Amino acid sequence: MEMFETLTQLCLDIVNLKVTPAEGFERILTEKKQRESISSELIDVLVLTEPESEFAENASTSKANFESFVNLLTNTIIPEEILRLELDCYKKDEHNKQLIRLKTKVYFKQAKYNLFREESEGYSKLITELMEASESSPNEDHPKIIKTRILSLIGQFNLDPNRVTDIILEVFESFPRQKMFFISLLKEIDVVPEYLCAILGFKYTFYQSEKKKTPYSLYVLTSFLIQHEMIDLMKILAYMIPKAESIKESHRARMTNANERASKAETISTASIPILETNRYEENGNGGGVGTTATISFTTVIQLQEDEDVKLSEGFNEESVLSSNQKLGLACALLENGNWKEAQQLIDRLPEYYAVQASPRLCRALCDIIERSIDDFYKKTCSLNLFGDSTKTKKPIDDENGLKPIENWDDLGKLATVLWYLGPRLAYRATTNIKILRLLTAYYQKVEKGELEKDEKLNELFVDVVSECLLPSLTLSETNVALSEELWQLLQLFPYSWRYWMYSKWNHETSRHPEMHIMKGKIHGRTKYVLKRLSKETVKMMGRQLGKLCHIHPSTVLSYLLSQVQTFDNFIGPVVDSLRYLTSLEFDVLTYCIISQLADPSKQALKSTDATISPWLQALGTLVGSLYRRYPLELNGMLDYVLNQLKLNKSYDMLLLREIIQNMSWIESISGATKEQVEALGGGDLLKQEAGGYSTATKNRKAAQRLRDALLKGDLAVGLCIAIAQQKEHIIYNESTTLPLKLVGKMVDQCSDTFQQLVSFLSVYMRNEDFAKRVPSVRQLISEYSLGVEATMCLARPTFFSKILDHYDAAKRVSKAAIEEAGQKTRIDSQQKTEMFINALESQVDAVMTDLKEVVPGMDNTIPTKFFSVFWMLTMYDIEVPTAAYDRTLESMKKQSREDSHGKGKKTDKQLENKLKEELKRQTEHVERCKSWLMNRKETFIDEKFHNSVLEVIIQQCLLPRALFSELDAVFCGKFFFMLHEMRTPFFPSILIMDRLFETTNNLIAGLTENEANSLACFFEILLQNAQRWHSDKDIFEKECAGFPGMITKHTIDYQVFRKLCYRWQCRLLTMFKSILTKEDTNYTLIRNALIMMTKLTCGFPVLAHAVSTMEQVATKLKDREKGKRDDLSLKAASYVGKLKMRQVKIYAQNSDYAPVANRKESTTDKNGKKKETEKTEGEPADKKIKVEKRNGAEKVGKADDVQQNGTKEEKKEDNKERKKRPGKTSTVASKESKKEPTPVAEDGETTKTPSPPPAKKTRIEDRMKRTEETKEEAGSKESDTDGKKRRERSKERKEGKEKKERRSEKPKEANGGEQKAVKEQKKKDERAIKDVVAGPALPEPPKKEEKKSSRKAIEFDLNDTAPPRPSSSRKERKEDRKEKELPKASRIAEPTREKSSSSSLGRDRGDRTSGGHRNSFR
Repeated sequence: MEMFETLTQLCLDIVNLKVTPAEGFERILTEKKQRESISSELIDVLVLTEPESEFAENASTSKANFESFVNLLTNTIIPEEILRLELDCYKKDEHNKQLIRLKTKVYFKQAKYNLFREESEGYSKLITELMEASESSPNEDHPKIIKTRILSLIGQFNLDPNRVTDIILEVFESFPRQKMFFISLLKEIDVVPEYLCAILGFKYTFYQSEKKKTPYSLYVLTSFLIQHEMIDLMKILAYMIPKAESIKESHRARMTNANERASKAETISTASIPILETNRYEENGNGGGVGTTATISFTTVIQLQEDEDVKLSEGFNEESVLSSNQKLGLACALLENGNWKEAQQLIDRLPEYYAVQASPRLCRALCDIIERSIDDFYKKTCSLNLFGDSTKTKKPIDDENGLKPIENWDDLGKLATVLWYLGPRLAYRATTNIKILRLLTAYYQKVEKGELEKDEKLNELFVDVVSECLLPSLTLSETNVALSEELWQLLQLFPYSWRYWMYSKWNHETSRHPEMHIMKGKIHGRTKYVLKRLSKETVKMMGRQLGKLCHIHPSTVLSYLLSQVQTFDNFIGPVVDSLRYLTSLEFDVLTYCIISQLADPSKQALKSTDATISPWLQALGTLVGSLYRRYPLELNGMLDYVLNQLKLNKSYDMLLLREIIQNMSWIESISGATKEQVEALGGGDLLKQEAGGYSTATKNRKAAQRLRDALLKGDLAVGLCIAIAQQKEHIIYNESTTLPLKLVGKMVDQCSDTFQQLVSFLSVYMRNEDFAKRVPSVRQLISEYSLGVEATMCLARPTFFSKILDHYDAAKRVSKAAIEEAGQKTRIDSQQKTEMFINALESQVDAVMTDLKEVVPGMDNTIPTKFFSVFWMLTMYDIEVPTAAYDRTLESMKKQSREDSHGKGKKTDKQLENKLKEELKRQTEHVERCKSWLMNRKETFIDEKFHNSVLEVIIQQCLLPRALFSELDAVFCGKFFFMLHEMRTPFFPSILIMDRLFETTNNLIAGLTENEANSLACFFEILLQNAQRWHSDKDIFEKECAGFPGMITKHTIDYQVFRKLCYRWQCRLLTMFKSILTKEDTNYTLIRNALIMMTKLTCGFPVLAHAVSTMEQVATKLKDREKGKRDDLSLKAASYVGKLKMRQVKIYAQNSDYAPVANRKESTTDKNGKKKETEKTEGEPADKKIKVEKRNGAEKVGKADDVQQNGTKEEKKEDNKERKKRPGKTSTVASKESKKEPTPVAEDGETTKTPSPPPAKKTRIEDRMKRTEETKEEAGSKESDTDGKKRRERSKERKEGKEKKERRSEKPKEANGGEQKAVKEQKKKDERAIKDVVAGPALPEPPKKEEKKSSRKAIEFDLNDTAPPRPSSSRKERKEDRKEKELPKASRIAEPTREKSSSSSLGRDRGDRTSGGHRNSFR
């Protein structure tokens, strides 16, 4: 063998010109010496290498080189005769021709048989015999008989045996049903397998030309022979085409063509379709009529799309593929014959999914094999057997090459490997698909019931089958709604996370399956066509088409639909209506698509321009709310998504939860509610439903129950509540440093609103016992979950009264049992019930106090724990009955019942009215019991030891946190505040709290969100309304305030002192709002909150004429300044101005009408300036300003300060003080004091003198006079007071005539001079009486009355001063007084905490919020 290889290499080198013939000949001689028998091997090598010389690169040179080498070998190594016979290059022409003829005759010519003349009868008889035998009934001996006859025909007619075998195969191919007969016949004839393979190979070779198509019957014949082992599969494959490389190229071409077809299908052009005119019925105002509409049938559009697709798919259809791809045709025939074993070998040699992609017929054949194997197991497990044994079933094939019958669940798991060959093409045989689906459904149902143990391996296999085969098969089904519902019966047994994973795989992994990719493109194109024609008028028609498209590939349809909704938010209504035809599975896919859109990282939740919520997110939120309300979508996936986003500190998606709660139930956000709605929210559940909301949508109880069930699943409700509350704290303390302040405020409000919505929903739709079991205790919420006290109590508050009612019911049962044992027939009276309720309430209060003490050790030493617990436990339902809301609701229902013409509706309304009345009765009893308990326990709320700190505790730990939480809580704070005042609660400083709140409003509102500002304004509105009510009538004040503990500081505050307090509060509010709105550098939040507060407080502020004019001017200027810059502020300012003009409130023309204080006059200079400024406004004439009658010689107040005109010595002294505050060259002491504490701007502006000299000289003279007066006053001189007195007297004399005339016209009773003096004397007595009550700047008096100097008093009230600024000298005296003597206990109660900065204690409370504050004190 080595010698043969050596000689072959030598000859090839000679042919390739690497070795010369002489060198080769020498090497041959050398080899011959070693081995004599080299001649025979050399001649064989020469015969083999001779053709190489003809096909070499230099054929002529190589051939000449080879011939030279042969000539050297002639007669030396090999005889010439042998070389002439074997080698063509050495032959002569004549001899060559003879040799060719001889070889042709020997090797290629067949013995001639005259088949068409002498022997044609034999072949015809052979064909007839075979056809008759195939048509006759089969018999075991029949093949032997036919064999005998065939042999006789061969002998009789001298037939060619090879031709006879070929004719048998031809007849077999024509009668494939008689396969057993022909197989037996071929076995009887004992045909050699190689010979059969060669005959079939020649047949396949014949059809391999371009224009010829291989008949499918030949594949069937070959599959039968392979199945019965007549031929070998691998040998016959050698004759077939295409080869492996061609198959790969065709597979790549198929994928490319699929992409092209899918892309083309996404666009539907209807330009070439003729438009049809259809009749339709039109309705109008005058009647009906028949009109015509130009439309294009949707069926026509689909047919157009399919025609375009057929044009692109030419060359890839199944018929052409099976006729040209002989290997694929044979695989299909093998599967149709049930030969899975051989077909699997052939399919494995092809690319993945190549066979099933190219031939749906092959897929159906494989499905039939699978169905036969599972048929018996399916009957035993799933079939209802409604028709008994009469149903026809497919007989399983017992062949070893087929699939074995499935007998148990493990065998079904093994079948998964076969199903993966099909993938989604299981849809090509619907019966197989349904049977597999029902078997898996039965398995998981039995596992869920506990009838089967869960096998993890089987579970993995079955989940893969669902995701790879069953679910995608819906795309290749032809709008099979039943299959969709069957799939949902299985999928609903899986967790939503598994389902969403399957949907994602179904939607994205289409590249492996070109059929799915093409169908997805078609569905996308049809969806775009339908949505372009969707409107309110075509919802029903187009909705049906959308439903049909969703039955095929829902994720494609719904994803495009959601993208359109995000772009066009007015599209939401028609879209929601059009989805009524979706199945349960498609609704679940819709939820997955929504979550996918929300979680898309390429989308920004905030707009880049103004950092507000993006429109697409708002549109999705609206759509989600509408969908979940109307359709039975599963909620757990969406709720878990929101919860997971909250865990990641992302609160934007909380918008979805708000929309879901609001749409699926009547529970709505409290923010933005009217006063009537807020009042109704303080009632029972039925009143809340009927009057507590402002949505016009009908209530859907089934939707609310679905939401409740979803929230209760896995304690999702409590988890969401805690996560929302924690997210609010996270936004305040962490995100506020990076995000815009306006956005932070909106996010905080969103958290608060959503939290309250969710808690309200749970408290209404959950039983109290269930809610109490699920909510953690107060101690856990504060210490373990780090919630603030307001969120903790809001969440735990429904559980308190659930436990109270449990204790109450238990006590009633015990009492009834005791009565029955005693044999008495008496009932429990109302007093006993009240006692039982009070005991139950007392026990719950003690439990809450215990939890709070555990959270904050030593709480008893710093906070009145019982008051704190009771304040945070109670709600509006417990302290006040909204009788007016009940009456309004009952009246509205009666009116609606009268308008309703249906008796059924009237009966329902009657029942509802009765329920409302019963609820009113229950709440009335409940409020009476709660108030009775409060009245009995009021002495224990605030201990005497807290009299120094109770003011700060009540404001910082109780009133403000809860009032800021919501408007309903703000109303509660106001009502509870005045209820405690009316109950004469000891150590409850009502007047001090009100004064402190009004004093620190500026610092407080600077850090509030919009909803918090609304809530605080609502609380202040209640305070101001009650203050105005007390101010309006002395009798009311004497009845509700005189002698009350809340009105006692060191001494009791009488009516006149309270009026001065009200005047002081009006001045404070005026100064605060004016200073905020006039500064151009004021930040957005402060201006917005001030406008909100101003708008809410219009019922009680401003009520002074000059204040009304000032506020209107300031708001108008702000509106003009912010227009085009911050339009929302401009709009709020315009709204305030309009509300100010339209309100029905009593306006006091003079300060003295409102309180016993001095009046002021507007200077001529300020009048002119005011007139000019008024003309510069929006164009409003001056006569549109509020007109006030002149009294006591005073006119309207402009921007400048007024000059006091009553002429008393105290007021003249005060006027001196006011002039010293005027900016200019002031004393060193005054400048130092102004640096320490900035002097606020007076309500009425700067005080100016208006003497007769020109304004320029007047200013200089006054400055010199002021400096002289300040110097004299600091030195202790009394001349300055005398000069001031003389100047005031001269000023008074000039205006005395005019003042008397006005007083006569407006107050006739004061015309008498004696009465005026009496009034003045009484005023002086009142002022002296309150000197011990009030602290702060003392009332300015003449030098003669300095024996009663003001000292440190209980409250720092500046009653007579018309402007808040305190003179530096008085402030200095107060500091010295604090150093000299110790304050009494009563004064410490009212002592306000001061800081070096302008912010007050409540300002710090809001600051504590940003640094831990009161929330941290409860952690």
